[in-house]
Amino acid sequence: MRVLFFNEGNLGTHILGQGQLEQALRIGLADAPEVQAHFAGLTPMGRLALAAAVRSTAPLARAGLDFRTLRWHTVQAVRARRALREELRSWPADVAHVHSHSIALAMGGTMRAMPVALSVDVTVRDWWAMPAWRPPQRYAPMMIEPSCVLERRALRHAAVVLAWTEWARKAVQQSAPDANVVEHHPGIDLTRYRPAARRERDRPRVLFVGGRFVEKGGEDLLHALGDKLGHEVDLDLVTPVEVPARAGVTVHRLKPSDPKLLELQQQADLFCLPTHGDAAPWAVLEAMACGTPVLSTHIGGIPDMLEQGQAGVLVAHGDRAALSEALSALLANPEQRASLAASARERCEQHYDARQQFARLVDHLAQAREDRRNGRRA
Repeated sequence: MRVLFFNEGNLGTHILGQGQLEQALRIGLADAPEVQAHFAGLTPMGRLALAAAVRSTAPLARAGLDFRTLRWHTVQAVRARRALREELRSWPADVAHVHSHSIALAMGGTMRAMPVALSVDVTVRDWWAMPAWRPPQRYAPMMIEPSCVLERRALRHAAVVLAWTEWARKAVQQSAPDANVVEHHPGIDLTRYRPAARRERDRPRVLFVGGRFVEKGGEDLLHALGDKLGHEVDLDLVTPVEVPARAGVTVHRLKPSDPKLLELQQQADLFCLPTHGDAAPWAVLEAMACGTPVLSTHIGGIPDMLEQGQAGVLVAHGDRAALSEALSALLANPEQRASLAASARERCEQHYDARQQFARLVDHLAQAREDRRNGRRA
């Protein structure tokens, strides 16, 4: 079976997970000789495309009437449609796997011509509605409705929709009840992300990883740790954002594949992501796979990843008092941290092993191809 994997690509220092998806797919591909794969994706936007996607007049932007979400989706969808068609001309495939589904909003013709699997970590509406960037205007929902209409059409026409979490699957079904949707996460390389012996230190270390420092809860974390920093606990921040120097805080500028980041994930006593806006963050999954206990928020698909609190601790986003209390309790209880770490690793082995997940993905894609050949909808 010939499969074209088409990826939106990383979108700057604040969104870097697309490359990690390709790594996960390649790990599984190594054990699937029946699959011939070709990887492709969007190139960075040119000057004109970027202007069309994001530039608007100040008065319209302030009023929330610039249709920025629709403009971004339109530009990316048109670019993706053109790029995918070019790839298929040079490398004909039996099935196309597209991530994320938001770049497939103009691929109706391709979906009619061949089976296309759409990979979905979050729907348009759920991403827009997250506390990190939800517009305050009462009429703001009308501004994303055109994107939601295009999304609904794409979800319905896809041969199969691969929702990364149960939260995302429910959102897809709510948006497009007749879509063929299954819960399927691409998984993670459990031979790379694995527990390691921790070095002894004077103080426990907390790790935070996030490109959007404020939206990911970085300031909440600094506030919650407060005067403990440099005295009772140390903090590693992996972020491109400038953070003022402070006792007990070390800022790292690292890319997702940097060995230093892996070392931080394995050596941390606690990973904390008090995010206000996330779907299924790779940083949470990587910490879980490394046997590092996780403290995060009830946002997006994170509760599903942490098994509703069985494989990690969850607090309400923006509740600094609850975050401080949870941090203090976990840092004072190494037995609880060890129990959470073991549960997190076990959950990864059962649900997020990239090799097992790729085998399941092949089954989904093969079924989509067979259904198309037989002229039936899955």
